[in-house]
Amino acid sequence: MIQDQYRREMECRLPRKEALEHLYEMTEGGSNMRQIRRLSPWAAALIAACALLTVTAAAATAPAVWEALTSHLGRFAPYAQTIQATACTDQGIEVQVLSALSDDLETRVYLSVRDTTEDRLDGCLRLEGRLSLGERGLPSPDGTPQDQAASAATNHFTLLSYDPETKTALLSASIHHGVWYGASGQIGQSARLTLTGLTTQGWSLHSSIIGTAIPAETLESLPAEAGSQVLLTPSDIIGLGYTDAILPQERLVLAPEQNPMALPGTEDMWVSSIGFAGDGCLHLRLGLSEGVQPESFFTGDVYLPKGDSDDRWYTSHVLLLPDGVDILFPLIKSEDLPRLSEGQVRVYGGYTRPGTAIQGSWTASFRLEHHASRPLSWTGELAGRQVTQVRVSPLSVVIYSSDQGGFADTPLVAVKKDGTTVSAQPDIGRYGNTAGASETPVWDTVNTWKFEEPVDVEDIASLTLLGESIPVD
Repeated sequence: MIQDQYRREMECRLPRKEALEHLYEMTEGGSNMRQIRRLSPWAAALIAACALLTVTAAAATAPAVWEALTSHLGRFAPYAQTIQATACTDQGIEVQVLSALSDDLETRVYLSVRDTTEDRLDGCLRLEGRLSLGERGLPSPDGTPQDQAASAATNHFTLLSYDPETKTALLSASIHHGVWYGASGQIGQSARLTLTGLTTQGWSLHSSIIGTAIPAETLESLPAEAGSQVLLTPSDIIGLGYTDAILPQERLVLAPEQNPMALPGTEDMWVSSIGFAGDGCLHLRLGLSEGVQPESFFTGDVYLPKGDSDDRWYTSHVLLLPDGVDILFPLIKSEDLPRLSEGQVRVYGGYTRPGTAIQGSWTASFRLEHHASRPLSWTGELAGRQVTQVRVSPLSVVIYSSDQGGFADTPLVAVKKDGTTVSAQPDIGRYGNTAGASETPVWDTVNTWKFEEPVDVEDIASLTLLGESIPVD
């Protein structure tokens, strides 16, 4: 019969067992996909196909970008909202809101930017505009205007990936509204993305080189060329109090291309040479692509993971050369090499580069689906702090208390009813003295944690923080 023939055709097109297992792994933990393992492979494939078709509808022009988004979300993918019908185009640039992951603590929105006519984008794309939540005048679900008392917004967009084949970038924007606006209900479900421009003419670099890349032998050095521009001196580094008096009497730079290597996070610069110069000090010389110009306060430092408060790790002198940048660490000598091998030499700062700038207007309004947090009934003393409220969502934990810093760097653990645990790492927070300067301090503190993987609140038996237990009822 027709139905039997159709079924046989579908079974012939089923994913292999390994593909289904991968699908199960991707969706495991999601409230809407938990029953997939109990279904036959044929039914599971149909459900998966429907889910993937929904996703593809949101990002049909850039499947590689959707793959990057799915990879970025990981186990949180089943908890992310797919947002449709938000594409808008101006100046040949299509902007589309793809997805959102939101609870009462944070809303993170993912969007794609695609050049539909030329090849003007690259991996240094920056957006000009704003993502806002709960803004006055945005429509309610029935289409009538609403007047939200609170609003939250950001103008910071993070580039997650760029796919040159489809000329499409994936970006995210995040707002931690729960820390500033309190409990659930203070922020509306309306959201609006408004962009006024985009550019690839500038970038902000945060990169590092492992300390084991620094050779023990002294590298070839050259006199600093006359006319080299000083970008940063020790006296420019706020709070350290060092002056140019700590600089070597002979101003040297490393000769170029002695131990070149890539600089993670950019193709506009590379490590030309790194090591100890003839002045006995550590230097890092960077090569620059044509047209690249570091900005003021472009600098470097040394990071040691075991902790070290020695200010000399942060003291640098930066010279802009005709063909690169030389970063001198005047207080770091060859005897420090064993310590350096444990850490990283970091480079950071803004720079301009050849690229394009496009002005236009891209606006998309959409509704958010929040994973609401649950306020626990428990309050009381925890590790010497008075806790006034605890809120838990599948994504995060928020604690309101009188804490003065003990909670801030301490991981939290959710103990599930089956005995397994899920860790949550500290996130942003705030605190303030509500009593004023003339009275005994009364601390009003908000600490937050994000789960390493989503967890159903119904499955949590308790939370553990600083060795003490908080019951989850």
